[in-house]
Amino acid sequence: MAVPMSEAGEKTKCMKNIILISMSFMFVFTAFQGLSRLQSSLHVDEGMGVICSSVLYGALVLSCLVTPHFLINLIGHKWTIPLSFCGYILWMAANGYGVWYTMVPASIIVGFAAAPLWTAQCSYFTIVASRYAKITGDDETAVVTRFFGIFFCFFQVASVTGSVISTTILKPDDTTAGNTSLDFCGINDCGNYNETELKKPDSETVWTMLGIYIGIAALAVLMVAVFVDPLDKELIAENQERQTEPLQLLISTVKHLRHKSQLLLIPITMYSGFEQSFYSAEFSKSFVACGFGIWQVGLVTIPFGIVNAIVSFSTGRLVEKTGRIPIFVFGFMVDVAIQCTLRFWVLDRDQEWVLFLMASMWGITDGIWQTQLNALVGSIFTNESEAAFANYRLFESLGFIIAFAYSQYLCTEIKLYILSGVLVLGFLGYIAAEILSKHTEKNTMQIASITGKDSSQEKYGAVNAGCQAETKDL
Repeated sequence: MAVPMSEAGEKTKCMKNIILISMSFMFVFTAFQGLSRLQSSLHVDEGMGVICSSVLYGALVLSCLVTPHFLINLIGHKWTIPLSFCGYILWMAANGYGVWYTMVPASIIVGFAAAPLWTAQCSYFTIVASRYAKITGDDETAVVTRFFGIFFCFFQVASVTGSVISTTILKPDDTTAGNTSLDFCGINDCGNYNETELKKPDSETVWTMLGIYIGIAALAVLMVAVFVDPLDKELIAENQERQTEPLQLLISTVKHLRHKSQLLLIPITMYSGFEQSFYSAEFSKSFVACGFGIWQVGLVTIPFGIVNAIVSFSTGRLVEKTGRIPIFVFGFMVDVAIQCTLRFWVLDRDQEWVLFLMASMWGITDGIWQTQLNALVGSIFTNESEAAFANYRLFESLGFIIAFAYSQYLCTEIKLYILSGVLVLGFLGYIAAEILSKHTEKNTMQIASITGKDSSQEKYGAVNAGCQAETKDL
């Protein structure tokens, strides 16, 4: 007969599992993020890298409808995580022989693996947080926030470590820039790589990098499979009432589009996908790889990751003092400055520092959009959080899909104009949504105070739905 575990033992067990899962994600996404930012440069021919990225996000959207609920019910939260990691490993291996019939299926596999992976991780954390809060007597929402803070602390490190590995492996003995001419780089990049002869690393170098990435990801699979504890059936049963069936969520997601605020936020939500894809594809390929060598892509990403992590951590507290609108205005102005610089700056190999400055500024705005758009959706639609977050992830994914899909067919200058247009439209929509929200905020607060409705279910839903279709770096 099993001996009941002490409260101290249960607390230790909870924290052990949280740390191990967080570390495993750090390992896998060290590999995935380091490699994903090279797609537009490694697989230039016929735009295979960006087209496969579009296929990946399309598969992710489809996967969100059915895969997470089915897979988690079939094998449980714990085993869903390492199984999904294996999908990422297959994609990494496919990059070693990057042709259409390997990369397209591998991209679809990752897309279908991402949704159950993030859903299992978020559900595991919230369920464990619920148990931890009961043991310690802490507020459940505070514990959930604390656990996700630990997770994203590890997760943000992955962007830096992945870039360090790719830069170290791909750096040539002769660090002369990849092209002899800059005439077709920057905003003038229209896919004219036959003329500029973009220098890609040889097969042996690529496989060395892939071998390290695959080894790190395999370690993550073993870590979760061997050391992470499965959730107790009692804990799962306690939290199942909080979950929404996929068909219900789909219906409520469509119905949620009746809200004017939701419609107004669609452009800024899609911009989140547009700007991330532009950084991963156009900025990495047209400005960094084309102008200064593919090995520099990871190096330039390091300040982006560091600044992004700092901003993501600090904006929450800053908003408490300044309010949300000044933060959004600041993000808008910085993005305008970045896009104007990219439009008018003439690439010069003696001004490499400009790329690092642009990447750092991009880290500021990306950190603002990723944290504050989530907070904005949660605050406006507190009573319909799951449907609101589902729409958020849907339209952000749509931004990724569209931007990656046309990347092969348009010049960088045109893509930059499109990005700027979506930014302006999105910001105007955001301002209109804020104005509309202010008109209804007082009435909403009065209704909430009269009914005295417990918002814990809604808070849980906001966290869980926001994670169900996580698309930032998959």
